[in-house]
Amino acid sequence: MPTRFWVVVIFFGVVILEKMKKVIRTPYIFLFFLVLKVVTYYLLIDVNLLRNPFVLGTVLLYWILFSHFCQSAGKHKKKIFVGIYVFLSVIMFADTMYYNYYNQTASIQQIYQVSNVAKVPSSFVATLIPASFFIIWDIPFAIYYFKKYSMEFENGTRSRMAVSKRRMINIATVFVLLMIAIEPIRLVPVTKINTVGFCSYHVRDIFKVGYKATVRNFWEKEEVLQVVAKATEQTPAATDLTVDEVKLQGIGKGKNVLVIQLEAFQNFIINAKYNGQEITPNLNSLLGDNCIYFDNYYSIIGKGNTADAEFASMNSLYPVMDGECYRLYTENTYNGLPWKLKDAGYSTYAFHGNDPVFWNRQAAYPYQGIDHFYSKKNMNTDDIVGLGISDKSVFSQMIDTLSKEQNKFFGFGISLSSHHPYELDEELQKLKIKEVDEGSKFANYLQSVHYTDEAIGELLQKLKEKGLYENTILAFYGDHHGLNSTMDQNDLYVGRFLGYEYGYDEMMKVPCMIRVPGLGQSRKISTLGCQVDFFPTMAYLMDLEVEQPYVMGQNLMIAKHGFAAFTAYLFEGSFAYDDILFHVSREGIFDGSEAWNRKSHLEIDASKYEEQYNRALELKNASEQVLKQDLIDDYVHHEVVVPEEEEDDSESLSVE
Repeated sequence: MPTRFWVVVIFFGVVILEKMKKVIRTPYIFLFFLVLKVVTYYLLIDVNLLRNPFVLGTVLLYWILFSHFCQSAGKHKKKIFVGIYVFLSVIMFADTMYYNYYNQTASIQQIYQVSNVAKVPSSFVATLIPASFFIIWDIPFAIYYFKKYSMEFENGTRSRMAVSKRRMINIATVFVLLMIAIEPIRLVPVTKINTVGFCSYHVRDIFKVGYKATVRNFWEKEEVLQVVAKATEQTPAATDLTVDEVKLQGIGKGKNVLVIQLEAFQNFIINAKYNGQEITPNLNSLLGDNCIYFDNYYSIIGKGNTADAEFASMNSLYPVMDGECYRLYTENTYNGLPWKLKDAGYSTYAFHGNDPVFWNRQAAYPYQGIDHFYSKKNMNTDDIVGLGISDKSVFSQMIDTLSKEQNKFFGFGISLSSHHPYELDEELQKLKIKEVDEGSKFANYLQSVHYTDEAIGELLQKLKEKGLYENTILAFYGDHHGLNSTMDQNDLYVGRFLGYEYGYDEMMKVPCMIRVPGLGQSRKISTLGCQVDFFPTMAYLMDLEVEQPYVMGQNLMIAKHGFAAFTAYLFEGSFAYDDILFHVSREGIFDGSEAWNRKSHLEIDASKYEEQYNRALELKNASEQVLKQDLIDDYVHHEVVVPEEEEDDSESLSVE
């Protein structure tokens, strides 16, 4: 190249650099960083900016905050600005992480979950996504431009009158934002903004939490009863049952009961092979041994995850969005499966290989009807896998304890070794993984659930050795999904394994199987069900009478139509009904929602299902009213003895 060419290139390069320096020194370049920050945020929480362009008003709010403090004469304005800016950025960052896992942004009510997150740091780290750091990377630039812009103002380079007008505009803008968030007049466009907008959502969230805390929004009891009756009206009358269905009532009466809640087990792994290997050979073998298998069974957990699954299953009540019921409604009156079996003379036990205070179990279990709670605090901890005592060790200690019980027993075991993020020691990994799947979350998940299935095999063998197998009803169900379809390329890996798209239908589906000695013939029930159906189904099999009417689920042994109202992961009002999965729109309203046929996986017209959408909302709200008003206490009374906190021996967790 001729020298003249390089001279020209260098000359224009210097000119461009000088221009760029001037641009970079301009405080308004900070707008670029704000736009990048806000757009990144909305992309990470799946907001369609073409459908919701007004949410970009978040940029305006940040700019108002920036310019207001720059033009302020306050002594500590820099510290205040930096504090507020960092605080808002951290909330944005938390929102993107929370959405990445829950498919919902965080609420002020989830602050309590910080202590629980601290107990599972590996799972917390596993939810991090690199793009989230674009939410906080601009903080140093904000500080730099704040200092520069403030100095220009203080040096008198800006008109005082212009500043005064701008402040008035800022105040008016903030006022409009507050009115939008509080929404005194409910309008669909405003509701959309409140649901997905960063500022309006969190302002409204704070307002709603404060409103709930100060205003008693109680339904009349008759309203609650009407909703429950309407929701369960599909259950056939006794005169409409077949001879076979009648024979099943009470078939498990008088037998011991052992329920195992399987951590992160999804239904697609049952009876499935990976690379020529059975993923769950022991559970598969159980299906042919006097077992009832519900193959369209859904998790309906809220923000309490595992604790919500056991609460819903034992009590046939829906979890709430505000937090786990074990904490919010600890001392309510309940009349679920443990209490019903206690009334029938059973001793009741719970076993979990983690800390007893995790999800507030130690405080909640006496009110749930649990006599004895064994945890990491009072079990042998020699064998640790993942977050706590290994499933093999917990199951072994559980059977040793139950085999000594002189009365009939109800045992509730919670598996743990298959907990996210599925970091199983290499010597425990038995499956041969395909090269294309190596290192994926999907492969690690398969190894973990396969290990827990091995533990189940040892559990079944020990039950036989102790002479308990043929006199014990065995129930296994999954608590929630293990592989979020929106994380870790799970849609790619699981979709390839399944041979079809991996979405919310398959993600929320968990296994449920009940082995009943003497059943005579294994059977598969494909009526759609969910965790609130577990208690009424078990009550039917054991001929337990439920005195109180607040049962939100139905007996799947005789139900003709299935229904499940989701709490978390899908937006409020989402449901599954027979062959339909209905997903409420990202804006949280009926308009714009989507629906699929669960069998064909094809999208269908969602507008036809407004009645079922309203049913889902009513059912969830009615269930929350039962908890808020402690309505079960009108029908039954239990004398609960709460143990002293300082006592180590869980044998003292007695309930009379």
